[in-house]
Amino acid sequence: MSYLDIKIAELEEKIAEVKKRWPFHSVKPAQVQELENLELELEELLKQKNDQQSK
Repeated sequence: MSYLDIKIAELEEKIAEVKKRWPFHSVKPAQVQELENLELELEELLKQKNDQQSK
């Protein structure tokens, strides 16, 4: 397993944890921002992985 694969798995786990804590009502802006940041980071890592595989 490569470094990118490990980081991707860690981010996916963090995203799942944030979603588990997600309240049904009154989501706080900090929670939304945290999820967005994690998803952006995951997207970037997936792009890097795809770029490496296409070489």
